[in-house]
Amino acid sequence: MGQTEGRPKWKRAPSGGESGTSFIDTALLIASVTVTVAFFAYGFNIFYMLRLSKRYVRPVPRDGRRPAVAIHLPVYNEKYVVERLLRACIAMADDYGREKVHVSVLDDSDDETTLEVEGLVKEYGERGYTVDVLHREDRRGFKAGALNAALEKASEEFIVVFDSDFLPKPDFLRKAVGYITADDRMGMVQFRWSYLNREYNWITRAVSIGMDAHFLIEQPGRDAGGLFLNFNGSAGIVRTKALRECGGWQSDTLAEDLDASYRMQMRHYRIRFVNDEVPCEVPPTVISFKRQQGRWARGSLQVAKKSLPELLRMQDVTLRQKFEASVHLTYYLVHPLMFASFLLASLAAIFDVKSITVALLAPEQIGSIGREGMSALTFVSPLWAVFGVSILLCTAAAWVYYIVAMRRQGMGVLRNVTHLLALGFIGYGISVSNTLEAAKALLLKDSGVFKRTPKYAVVGREGSWRDKKYQVPIDWAAVAEALCIVLAAVAMLRAVHFANYGILMILGVYAVSYSFVLVTSTRQSGRETRHEIGMPSY
Repeated sequence: MGQTEGRPKWKRAPSGGESGTSFIDTALLIASVTVTVAFFAYGFNIFYMLRLSKRYVRPVPRDGRRPAVAIHLPVYNEKYVVERLLRACIAMADDYGREKVHVSVLDDSDDETTLEVEGLVKEYGERGYTVDVLHREDRRGFKAGALNAALEKASEEFIVVFDSDFLPKPDFLRKAVGYITADDRMGMVQFRWSYLNREYNWITRAVSIGMDAHFLIEQPGRDAGGLFLNFNGSAGIVRTKALRECGGWQSDTLAEDLDASYRMQMRHYRIRFVNDEVPCEVPPTVISFKRQQGRWARGSLQVAKKSLPELLRMQDVTLRQKFEASVHLTYYLVHPLMFASFLLASLAAIFDVKSITVALLAPEQIGSIGREGMSALTFVSPLWAVFGVSILLCTAAAWVYYIVAMRRQGMGVLRNVTHLLALGFIGYGISVSNTLEAAKALLLKDSGVFKRTPKYAVVGREGSWRDKKYQVPIDWAAVAEALCIVLAAVAMLRAVHFANYGILMILGVYAVSYSFVLVTSTRQSGRETRHEIGMPSY
């Protein structure tokens, strides 16, 4: 049968420059398909969580029992918020029964925070409260080390943990104990975070939307689906016996909370999520948010390396649970995938590659098609439609995720569209720094330094971070971001030269996002104080 006029004649490319181009086409094509398939797992999981979260039912608490409770407060140089937190803990002791509550400040500070803590502990002790301070000379293990040192001394049945920026309500202990005592195999109960400084600036509004999605969709979804949950490291209650049985707080990762959560559940204890708000602060600057996300990225992937091999071998864990746990623990690989997408788009623009549709061919056909044939496949292959829809779903998943989180708390989407866009730019923009942290997690054996997320006691729209200690300095990731901006500019110029206009939108998003994060981080950076330089923190 002869060729229909206008249809491309497919033939093997000749040797020389065209075969070289064909090799580049094929290599970029295979890499693009691989990245897209990986993205699909995470996009699918978002839609799965959206579905499961609709079935979430708040746990039923048990009333009446008042066992002894320890409140552990890990602190490192938190002079602006520690007094506020201690006052809140004293109010909880009054509500629950002060004779049943033991407050321990785990103070590893090396600045004036220590004197303030000692003064507050002395004051509340004289008023009849059981309050003490654990100050370590050797800060080995950082936050996990401090928590484990306190665990070794704890005689109480349950332990509550709060980071220094939290402001729990007086009835928190009664509620938390009610939930965890409802089941003897309940190892942890995690409460939802809300945000004292959501309205402080455009950064806190954007970041709060991102955090809301975790607490309004992921945590309820995992709870409703009987999947592995995580303790978020603050605003939760832990069964002391269960924590000791699974090895306590361990410092071989930067995510001691996630690590303990999985070890506990792998020993058949349960974790539940309670959708009751506990207020805290979110980072008010892009550079501090980037630091926080980098620590979470590295820590969660370290836990994946540590726990996934054993979990995947467990006979009593379902395939569904194994899949979701794998996605959960490796979720920060999304940023390396985003970075890979940027690199592939840049290379495609520089080398004038337009061959993504060749993914739909059989392997033996790859490299045997001219460029017109590759373009024509868009229209003749039904599998390309499936591939294209998959890409669109993966792209849409994150936006749907955030929009649903906004709607579930009555936030108008149109009224907050600028904050949603800012969150998108931040998310794309930190893909460079998070890729570097992911590489450290996967390639290095040491756990790394636990770098602080500074707290500035900004509430509502009041207060300032700029005139306070604990500024975050610019780091070497900024150099990588600058190089990516240059690469994006070169790629966009090449795309225009080759009339490859379709790829400009992809490159433009990354160029704007990387520029946005780099410029904002540089403007918001500051010099660290003597106490902070080279020191790990919480």
